[in-house]
Amino acid sequence: EGWHNNFKALAGRLIVPPVVRTLLYAQNPPRVRAWVDAVSSRWDFTSIVPAHWEAPIASSPEDFRRAFRFLEDPSLDAFPENDLARGLAPIAKLVIK
Repeated sequence: EGWHNNFKALAGRLIVPPVVRTLLYAQNPPRVRAWVDAVSSRWDFTSIVPAHWEAPIASSPEDFRRAFRFLEDPSLDAFPENDLARGLAPIAKLVIK
């Protein structure tokens, strides 16, 4: 239920998928932040080809950095309100220790 609204809210935006954000990048935010800074400062790109979704996505280095804002403030959520809290976050708390 409600997935249509979630899809509409996320379509066409550059985001870090919840599984990657929660299970991988949350393990070492400073190292991921260093990688984001290196990519966004090294290349002046105008598009990104994601692993999923329609491609390419018009995107700048600033857009790329914005997709990773959650590394500085975990309360920031690009997803519809409480989307991570009701889905992946409870599972991640059980798995990651």
